[in-house]
Amino acid sequence: MSKPLNVAKSLALYEEARKLIPGGSQTMSKRPMGYAHGAYPIYVERASGAHVWDVDGNEYIDYVMGLGPITLGYHYPAMDKAIIAQLEKGIIYGLISPLEIAAAKEVIDAVPCAEMVRFLKGGAEVTSAATRIARAFTKREKILSHGYHGWHDQWTAQRNDGGVPKCLSDTIFSFNYNDLPGLEKLFAQHPGQIAAAIMTPVMGDPPKDGYLQGVNDLAHKNGALVIWDEIVTGFRLARGGAQEYFGVKPDLACFAKGLANGMPVAAVVGRRDVMEVADKAPLTISVTYGGEALSLAALVAALREYRTKDVFGQIWKQGRRIEAGFNEAAKRHGFPPLAYGLAPMGMLSLKPESGADAETMWFYFLQECAARGVLLRRGGCTFITYSHTDADVEKTISVVADVLGEMRAHLKRGDLAAQLRRYSAETVQDIRQR
Repeated sequence: MSKPLNVAKSLALYEEARKLIPGGSQTMSKRPMGYAHGAYPIYVERASGAHVWDVDGNEYIDYVMGLGPITLGYHYPAMDKAIIAQLEKGIIYGLISPLEIAAAKEVIDAVPCAEMVRFLKGGAEVTSAATRIARAFTKREKILSHGYHGWHDQWTAQRNDGGVPKCLSDTIFSFNYNDLPGLEKLFAQHPGQIAAAIMTPVMGDPPKDGYLQGVNDLAHKNGALVIWDEIVTGFRLARGGAQEYFGVKPDLACFAKGLANGMPVAAVVGRRDVMEVADKAPLTISVTYGGEALSLAALVAALREYRTKDVFGQIWKQGRRIEAGFNEAAKRHGFPPLAYGLAPMGMLSLKPESGADAETMWFYFLQECAARGVLLRRGGCTFITYSHTDADVEKTISVVADVLGEMRAHLKRGDLAAQLRRYSAETVQDIRQR
């Protein structure tokens, strides 16, 4: 059992934040209840390479990586240089920055389906923009959707969680991944009404042979477009995203996260004839910060790094080492495979066992990995970057092996739940006294 991790300052800050910010954070996936609340850091003070330091002074090898935007690494020299150089010239102007052209050229050169580009700020913005373009192009309203595409009304209408007009529920319908017959049935149920099928090209298990092209063929047969949500896969699986990796081109695609190694910029790209709709009245897709120059300078710098260095070869190599090391450790200690999916953005799985549910096992796993200096997450990807070194990977595999070994011992004794250092009202004071 490791020494309890000192996260007293993190916990105290979060208590203050909850009084000031709904939910205590701007991003749901960063809230501490999704990790190991009481035994896991909440606030980061600084970062460099593949490492972060929390407000309590603890250092970690990070695999959360900003929830995916960091592909090159934190405090990456080429990125910092580009941002600082642009900062000296200005952040945003009342007229257009020539960086918009430079950034558009880089994206079009990298992404197979990109003939034109529009820049916005976040993933939900570009997925919403893409569907608006598709509706305007096809003169249809209904959307078929697979995966998570953000918090905007048109997406949450599928699972109305409050504040979304009920009238939107008849404009979007879900389809299952790797299920072409199910998708075909939806097209048949709404003949001549579907504007587009939007999908995450891969998340976890890979597509079946012919599935991605099958979606294209089925949509086009029914007069609809295909939109790929490459917010996560873009500039991670390959320079040209999942469409380069799988060799299939959608009509439109959406990018954010790895587009500028952490700077806030997103893009909707696609076929020229479709994208030109965004230039015609009365369709409006416009945001003040779409041409914000610091982020565009970062985008240009990031895409040049992707073009001139073996970024994705390195990410795949280290990701495969992580996956193999985790699964060998899991097998050695009597667990099913821990890691699955594509190596640059692999997923983790813990199965409940007799005497411990999955929640207890996850809490212990995250708690003990963090105490040993490794940040992993549940319910999301393990993000590998160009800056994860061989030493980082070796330490990570060793830590995971140790934690799984201890977990197996506690499961055999039936005392795993007793090892959890959950948050309580006294946690901050208790840790400070230690």
